[in-house]
Amino acid sequence: MIGAQTPSAPSVMTQSASAEALNRVMSNEMPTAFDEKLSKALDDKLREEDVYEDADECVRREEVLGEINALLQDWVLAASERKGITEDMRPSCNLYTFGSYRLGVHGPAADIDTLCLGPRHLSREEDFFGWDENDYEGSFYDVMRKHPGTESIVPVRDAIVPEIKLVFRGFEIDMAYTSLPSYTHVPEDLDVCQTSVMMNLDDPGVKSLNGCRVADQLLRVVPNHDAFRVALRTLRLWAQRRGVYSNVVGFFGGVNLAILVARVCQLYPNAAPSMLVYSFFQLWSAWQWTTPVMLVPIVDEGLPGMRVWDERVNKAERYQLMKILTPAYPAQNSTFNVSVSTLEVLKAEFKRGKEVTKMILLNTAKWEQLWCSLNFLEKYKHYLMVTISAKNEDDFKKWEGWVGSRIKLLIQGIENATGGQMLAHPGTSRYKDPEKDENSHVTLFLGLFPSSLKKKEEKVSLNLNPAVEQFQMTVTSWMDRATGESNWVPGMQANVKYLKRKDLPSFVKEEIDGYVKDIYAPEKEKKAASAEDEEKKISEEKPLPLGDDTKAARKRKEMQEDDSITQLDSLNDDLHAGTETAAAKKVKVSFAQVVAKK
Repeated sequence: MIGAQTPSAPSVMTQSASAEALNRVMSNEMPTAFDEKLSKALDDKLREEDVYEDADECVRREEVLGEINALLQDWVLAASERKGITEDMRPSCNLYTFGSYRLGVHGPAADIDTLCLGPRHLSREEDFFGWDENDYEGSFYDVMRKHPGTESIVPVRDAIVPEIKLVFRGFEIDMAYTSLPSYTHVPEDLDVCQTSVMMNLDDPGVKSLNGCRVADQLLRVVPNHDAFRVALRTLRLWAQRRGVYSNVVGFFGGVNLAILVARVCQLYPNAAPSMLVYSFFQLWSAWQWTTPVMLVPIVDEGLPGMRVWDERVNKAERYQLMKILTPAYPAQNSTFNVSVSTLEVLKAEFKRGKEVTKMILLNTAKWEQLWCSLNFLEKYKHYLMVTISAKNEDDFKKWEGWVGSRIKLLIQGIENATGGQMLAHPGTSRYKDPEKDENSHVTLFLGLFPSSLKKKEEKVSLNLNPAVEQFQMTVTSWMDRATGESNWVPGMQANVKYLKRKDLPSFVKEEIDGYVKDIYAPEKEKKAASAEDEEKKISEEKPLPLGDDTKAARKRKEMQEDDSITQLDSLNDDLHAGTETAAAKKVKVSFAQVVAKK
């Protein structure tokens, strides 16, 4: 069955934040009539945005999980019998959910994060995945590959948490697996929050199990689940629309965003959802991110091999830019991927959110203006275009995931190569060129912008060659962790090209025009007689602090950007990661010079 998930409390405090300090509240005030009215308006807007799953889909989702659980039990019995473990020994497994589904904030068509805890005699590599693509007979991957309800399936062995990604009866499901060294029969009522469950697990096992443990601990420490869920749904929508919802490139993921919302709930335990959202931006726009965000005191249960986040011991953790700590043992920093670039973007969005929510409380702005979509491809003057492609759909699915997970290294490489003078904002949208095969390519963009901390008094030559070359070397050196063999095959490419905004490809320009017309102009100004009148009203009345979202503000930003970046030569050729011809090896990046104004 789908396993029981009853949270338990941590045991031993080891770092400075005391339970008393973490339990201190900012306000116990009950919601006012105005708070309730504003929360009702917020919930109505969320329903208009279709963030809630309807009852029929909810039932279908539960039925699908039940079917997968039954398939897992049958697989465990069959695989155990091949190893001499008979049915009378009651081999079994449990299926757990975590992520947005477990927290109760998933939307329509959302994927489901699951973890199967299996018996000690069935391993992840051999029995769950199969050793390799030529030897997976009898594995759970093989079971699902052959099932008529499976629409697509991809094994992701090299992820930090290895998993099978599949679409089953219309639902996207991510399945991780961990075998428990202490169990042949996994009890149906096993409490995954018990520390003993983690004994002798490998690192991927600890990380996958912690997905369930963190979700349960979050629900344990939040005083009002209903208010928490409405606030979290709001802020997930905000993060997605504003382009800061992608943990893999250094923005927020579901876990760290949930932790930030849960912390606000702890500080304002009786607050209505509207005030939780307002307080979220008030708190985090002013937060010093060198200070860890914690929901519970950090504990160390003393299990061998379990490394608990501790910046006093681990120097590298001391210099992490954003520290949002998971509430389950062993505590980890859920935002270790955050870079200088993405932190600057996040800070700007927190500031914007603070101003917008303040205006919502003053009744001079509407909730939908908080999460209006970011027009990323109008935001900057300079971009890197990265096109990921492969010869066929199967190769592409694997290659896209790998290259996408390395974009964060390209960002950090740009920061390092330019001494922090230039930063890179990764766009979270993906685009398809209609002239190419839809199933074997995708294009993404990075916006280039000068750091706000850049020294203007000195002239500096900035060269992006090292960053791009290192990125190419990394993505083409893709090795299978289990076999040590190369995963790269001919046809896998990651082409990097520099473009100015005016030169962006035609297949994204239509979207840019749509954003400017349909999203950013306030409703009353959509009815203006001319674009000039619209721009003037936005500039003079300033009804909404959208920052770079108005034409006038973008023009001012362009002028400032041109003052900071006086020369950025375009590439003469694409940079082909994965092309092994001699000519390709000789291609040099002609970003040449990016000169800071003296």
